[in-house]
Amino acid sequence: MLPMLLTLPFLATGQVVNYAKTLPQRAFSVGLVPAYYFDNASVGLRSIGVQPDEQGSFSVALTGGYGIQYSLDLGVKYTYVLNGTDYFGVDLQYLAYEARNAYFSVIAGLHRWDGYGIDLTGLFTYSPNYFLNLSAGVDLDVDYYTDYNETGDSKVGARFWLPVNVGINAGEMVFIYAEYDLPVSQYSWGIAALGINIVIR
Repeated sequence: MLPMLLTLPFLATGQVVNYAKTLPQRAFSVGLVPAYYFDNASVGLRSIGVQPDEQGSFSVALTGGYGIQYSLDLGVKYTYVLNGTDYFGVDLQYLAYEARNAYFSVIAGLHRWDGYGIDLTGLFTYSPNYFLNLSAGVDLDVDYYTDYNETGDSKVGARFWLPVNVGINAGEMVFIYAEYDLPVSQYSWGIAALGINIVIR
């Protein structure tokens, strides 16, 4: 069974979402995800506490997961953001479609970042062979946050990303990947990440 990173995310949020296959039933996963957040205009990053004179921030996420059943797993994620607000989230991932070498999952979760919010992600993975996995999707965060760029008032807003991921199975229990999350809304920002995930049965 192919391994899987639980997020994250996104989170991630902006979360690093990674891969559409769910964990094997009753298997655990642990992961480490260093990333860099960047935003030339500093609009999105300022909403999570990054100062206007800083063009980006490094982060490190710790992830964990558990396979509830074949098509459903649970993920948790904590992200330390060097120049901003730390992130904590929990999500459920449902494997909605599976073919010989393709998967589609829907991910939904809750998080605490600059405010409380929900995560919604659709993710497709194509695996041309056992070792290589190519993934792309749509990631949405809906947050109740403070608008540091205008009035300072609290408001509800949405952030969109288009994640693209290349992953390699480095053995039955180890998954290594690189991901770029393309920002497509005013309050999202670019995310470049490298990660490793280990499945424990």
